[in-house]
Amino acid sequence: MFKNLNIFRPIVAILILFIPLYPKFPLTSIDGTYVAIRLDDIVLAIAILTWSIHQIIHKFPVFKIKITKLFLAYFAAIIASFITAFLIYQTDSTSLLFLHLARRFEYISLFFIAINSVKSKEDLKFSYIFLLISTTLVSFYGYGQKYFQFPVISTMNSEFSKGQLLQMSTWTRINSTFAGHYDLAAFLSVVLIIIAAIFILNKNKWIKISSLIVWLIAYPILTFTASRVSIFAFLGGICFVLFALRKYFWIIPFIVLVTFSIFNSIDLKQRLLATIPAFKTQISKTTVTPTSTPTPIPIAVVVTQAPTSITLSPTPTIIRHTTTETYPTTDADAGVARSGEIRFNVEWPRAIRAFNKNPITGTGLGSITLATDNDYLRLLGESGLLGFISFMIIQLFFIIKTIPLIFKKKQTYNNQISIIFLGCLLTTLANAVFIDVFEASKTAYLFWIMMGSYYQLLNFKDEK
Repeated sequence: MFKNLNIFRPIVAILILFIPLYPKFPLTSIDGTYVAIRLDDIVLAIAILTWSIHQIIHKFPVFKIKITKLFLAYFAAIIASFITAFLIYQTDSTSLLFLHLARRFEYISLFFIAINSVKSKEDLKFSYIFLLISTTLVSFYGYGQKYFQFPVISTMNSEFSKGQLLQMSTWTRINSTFAGHYDLAAFLSVVLIIIAAIFILNKNKWIKISSLIVWLIAYPILTFTASRVSIFAFLGGICFVLFALRKYFWIIPFIVLVTFSIFNSIDLKQRLLATIPAFKTQISKTTVTPTSTPTPIPIAVVVTQAPTSITLSPTPTIIRHTTTETYPTTDADAGVARSGEIRFNVEWPRAIRAFNKNPITGTGLGSITLATDNDYLRLLGESGLLGFISFMIIQLFFIIKTIPLIFKKKQTYNNQISIIFLGCLLTTLANAVFIDVFEASKTAYLFWIMMGSYYQLLNFKDEK
């Protein structure tokens, strides 16, 4: 009776629902960092324990999976990074170093749990329904933040990460249930590709109608985040998917829609217009007049009618204590200048210095703080060439396996869904240029669930 029971299908469905929706309330803090133990860690621990027991009972079938070898190579690389940090650099206490290592294992464990959850297309359909539900609820909470003052739970600095209920100001970009607006944008840029493609491909009218409704509800939230990289990552991802699926007719409407959205969003339009001048400013500062730049101190401010009033807001503003710095007059220009300055003058050089210090194994996980805003530089700085190459080979495996499916004369439904997942992978890789998508817990959890489903789908036999 229970021989063919797939206990991991409901587990993954619950995770797809729970991970995006549960705000980042801390259960207990950890000394030396503002990474906290949260309820999602407990839920994941239960899922991992269940999977581990299953592996023991069935004599570890995970080692029979071909791609496991690639993950073992990556695990060996980050363990080498951990040992280097512990023995040589001592960047953190042993407990914190172990925490950073355990987080990577926790994230990637969902890949193997997802593999066990997907045995047929019906399992994928089951997960997709829960994805629609979670996306809808995340979007509704985002609308609530924008129009009805729903509280924000953010982890964008040490104070906010204590679980404070914050109120949005008129210019703050929404977080919904995520830790920050960039995390939310990265999540939506991927999910919206899946939903749009399923709407176009699927012939079941209820799936089509529900997908269309959820997409129309969720898409405006992506524009509310005003995340430049995510809106373009979404556009590039959806155009790639439609082109690869030979649905050429749909490409133009999506380009028109995104273009209209950019010009219709005051915040997004201003940030895009300010990007090039801000970028030129950073280049001139680093190449023409290089000067020592003080480390930025993140504090949260909201400017009201009284210029001296300062209150908490979920979006931190960087103020530099120097008389030589000048910023543009508008909020958008100033925000772009600050975000660019933090990346070009602080976060990216810090990661490059760590890589130069030890190109082979890096200076240890977590050694370049919790924010780099470029996951590739973070990989190089923290785990060196060993970590970077072994991690990227995993992504390359999926790309190489899927590209031949694009050129088949007749694409099966399985192949089409694989192509959709490839588009989502490329979108995530694009986001990683400016967002730490592989480190932010919500986006990392959901990414590896998607990749586990993706891997299993690639191994399905073609069906009529």
